[in-house]
Amino acid sequence: MQSMRSIFLLLLANTTAGYLVPNPPGKYNVTLTTGTLVDYTRNGPCTATPTPRALMLSVFQPATCASTVPVSYMPNKTAEYQGPFLQTQFNISANLTPLFLEARLPVCLHDSSGCSPLDDGPILLLSPGYGIPRLYYSVIASAIASEGFTVITIDHPEDANIITYPDGHVVYNNGPSNPTSDVYTRYLYARVADASFIIDQLSNATAIAELLPQRGPRQFPTDRVAMLGHSLGGASAVIAAGQDRRLRGAIDWDGTLFGSLPPSGLSQPVLYMSEANATDPSWLAAWPQLKGPKLWVAVANTTHESFTDALTLLQAVGQNTAAFADLLGTIVPAELVRILAAYTTAWMNGAFTGKVGGPLLQGQEPERFPEVSTVMKDNF
Repeated sequence: MQSMRSIFLLLLANTTAGYLVPNPPGKYNVTLTTGTLVDYTRNGPCTATPTPRALMLSVFQPATCASTVPVSYMPNKTAEYQGPFLQTQFNISANLTPLFLEARLPVCLHDSSGCSPLDDGPILLLSPGYGIPRLYYSVIASAIASEGFTVITIDHPEDANIITYPDGHVVYNNGPSNPTSDVYTRYLYARVADASFIIDQLSNATAIAELLPQRGPRQFPTDRVAMLGHSLGGASAVIAAGQDRRLRGAIDWDGTLFGSLPPSGLSQPVLYMSEANATDPSWLAAWPQLKGPKLWVAVANTTHESFTDALTLLQAVGQNTAAFADLLGTIVPAELVRILAAYTTAWMNGAFTGKVGGPLLQGQEPERFPEVSTVMKDNF
């Protein structure tokens, strides 16, 4: 087998001209807008005095359009930071920056006469894993948006290792590489408050006009909002649903739970999607407290790191993803994206209509996604 160094040197050569990630698989194309919402009232988890908490967001909205255009997957400053960061973290000597710098997402242009956005559909907040930017989930977010959801990915200040803002200024964070449970919990509750703040701002016409100029000063309905996330982001989604009833459901992609659920339990629907062979004690402990529809499925041939865009980027750039099996699993990247989009769509549509169920969630379509198996289910 090729050495990891030679693989990444080949990757570097292949990415110098840029590359396009796959189109989202759903029935819609997708628009993308980035911007900030600023909370002036809260302390961050590591600050003693109130400081403006500027949440950097990506908003993926379903749309129909005649054609798409390629846009950067990451700002240059973010890509130039992430390459060395991952090289250090995984002890890789080759330059990874081009993998992020040259990636392009296919999106619809807002100002195109042929672009018709789907207004006022259900909204999903997507929280990333601890210490990494929201941008690592853009392909997955786009895939979910293509099924008819507005998906908002979130950079949490003092948590994401780098945030590049629209004016070009950058904020770095050097949080602990191995946080304790108490530290994870502190970051989690800051994310929970971020989610509630975003929901507040969805009904603030002035804030929406600044975030989405093409929409103008029009509020979003907040009766169909839910949350999902990966790792600490998934745990944040579940705990947030317990604190904010406006969140109609939660999905956790392989995130150990921190914090506490309400003493009376959590009534909203909760879906847990884990890596292969996961037996997370936090989920076994929390299971009796989930009073609404609940489902735990495992996805074969995955690892914890599979639930990001990493596999898709590597395949799009022409790499054999089998070389990264120990880190990222062996599942086919496009299949994982389809699985995450399909289960998110089925679960959240059920949460919004109050009728969770159907053949996919009931495990009655094993041939559709043979990699997915039911671990536990109840209340639907």
